[in-house]
Amino acid sequence: MPQADHNAGSTPNEADSSTPGRIDDLGIPIPDAIAQDTVAPAPVAGNFFGYLKSFGPGIVVALSWVGTGDLVDNSVAGANYGYALLWVLPLTLVLRFVFVSALGKYPIFNVQRDPSLVRGFARTNRVFAYLMLVSFVLYTHILLAFTLSGVGIALEGLFGGLSAFVWTLIGAASVFVVTFKGVYAVIEKMFKVILAVMAATFVLTIALVGIDWGAMLRGFAFDLPPQEGLFDSSLVASSLVLATLGSMANLFYPQFLREKGWTTPAHRRVQQYDLLFGIIVVLFLGVSIWAVGAEVIFGDGSGIEKPADIANALGSVIGPVGPYLFYLGLLGAAWTTVSSSLFALGKMAVEALQVTRPARIERYGDDPGKDPFYKVMIFWGLLAVVWSLPGAPGFIVLTVVSHVLTAPFLLVITIGLLFMLNRRNIMGDHVNKWPLNIALGVITIFVAVAAYQGLSAAVGDFSSLIKG
Repeated sequence: MPQADHNAGSTPNEADSSTPGRIDDLGIPIPDAIAQDTVAPAPVAGNFFGYLKSFGPGIVVALSWVGTGDLVDNSVAGANYGYALLWVLPLTLVLRFVFVSALGKYPIFNVQRDPSLVRGFARTNRVFAYLMLVSFVLYTHILLAFTLSGVGIALEGLFGGLSAFVWTLIGAASVFVVTFKGVYAVIEKMFKVILAVMAATFVLTIALVGIDWGAMLRGFAFDLPPQEGLFDSSLVASSLVLATLGSMANLFYPQFLREKGWTTPAHRRVQQYDLLFGIIVVLFLGVSIWAVGAEVIFGDGSGIEKPADIANALGSVIGPVGPYLFYLGLLGAAWTTVSSSLFALGKMAVEALQVTRPARIERYGDDPGKDPFYKVMIFWGLLAVVWSLPGAPGFIVLTVVSHVLTAPFLLVITIGLLFMLNRRNIMGDHVNKWPLNIALGVITIFVAVAAYQGLSAAVGDFSSLIKG
């Protein structure tokens, strides 16, 4: 473990990038500020309270993970299977911590002192730059296609008066305001407030519903029950695995580390504590919404077809406040996922484009937010609002299936990560040790198997729906 840190974290000052940088020995462009070693890393914390004060990237990435998909997947699993599949959550969170912690090594330990994870993958093989550029562009639209609709549904449930599509447009406009200039500090501050509101909402909901603690504890024992509701349990489990591992969203954390300025070996300890806190946040919110499905809907034979089913069931148990609590939680989850994902994917897409077109770094500097392509990505992502029009794919179906279909992206990343972190000309003395390589290999196999099972079950389920 690296040495402990010293002061509270903050965003580093931006360096002048008016002159060209250089090309490293692998042919990857290095921005001027990095080439001249003028990037000022953020100060770091030296005690427990300093760590708590400096936490930020873990909170932001946690709320980007706990999005619409997690609420829907966890509530569907709880409603259809009770606590029987609850063991999936801690299992995948352990895998996620290992995977994302490995991703966090690059901006902290790479020999170029280059915080761009995208350029790190390109140093493994330049083909990754093209693959990631295409993947980021496509994934931005796919992700926002279902998360934006969640924002509209939540706002309609809270305030009414307008159609879900109009509320989605309003939600998209608010995301545009927050992300257009690409300022990370604004997002981090907002997310800390939203996390506090969401935590209070879920605690109050659980207190009003009541929990069968014995049944919850038994849920951590491995069990794969028969099908209940719309989806086979293997598809639900696969969807939970991919949703909890985060798919492409795992790449957001290194980007947030860069934005925060945690880019030196001295930041490794606070970074790991920060990530652990984010994992705890994900576990708490995930178990909470799971418990709502298990306690409120499981066993009554109704199942979940749309978010309103959860809200109505909650209202029948705890009264008129129930739907408002659910929609408030859904709004927090969906809005934070949309805004953080659009922010991170937009900047990473710019970095991938700059690797393929190095002249853009010379022209626009080393801050991806100043490249016009970042604003193109913002508009492209928010254009997914069209999927909220009447007649678009159902919210529940779109959410569950999308997590299964993004598995190829995650497989590309895990394989590339194994190569990148084992290249001594990239990581120096901090190349992977064999335990981490084994863990990443297991994660790669696990995701591949989950993707295969999920795709197979999805094809079968939808064939049955069409025939029915």
